[in-house]
Amino acid sequence: MSDQKPQQDQPQPPTPAEPEHADAVPTEAELQRVATPATVRRAPKVSVFMTLGALLGILIALVLVQVTASGGARGSDGAGFISLFDGLGSVRFLVGLALGVFGAFAGGAVAVVLDRRSARKR
Repeated sequence: MSDQKPQQDQPQPPTPAEPEHADAVPTEAELQRVATPATVRRAPKVSVFMTLGALLGILIALVLVQVTASGGARGSDGAGFISLFDGLGSVRFLVGLALGVFGAFAGGAVAVVLDRRSARKR
């Protein structure tokens, strides 16, 4: 008086259908007749170029502001709303932002030029 059902009442898992030509391996002649040659096109990643351009623009801006800053403008009293943007900090931020955006656009332009150049070689 067990609670187990007989084996025949349980559904059997489906068996995978075997392909008709599982053992058929194409010959070398058939492969050459069917195959088409492929070309690999290596396109540049635009986002990487834009990121590098922005970072380079920010670095140039920081160096440019440091070199061109006058001696009297270097200090600030820290009385601004955000002390980072007070005095020379605001100049660094704005020039860094401007050259960062310009660098991102320049990096994107370089990527587009390289992409078109790689597409022409085919």
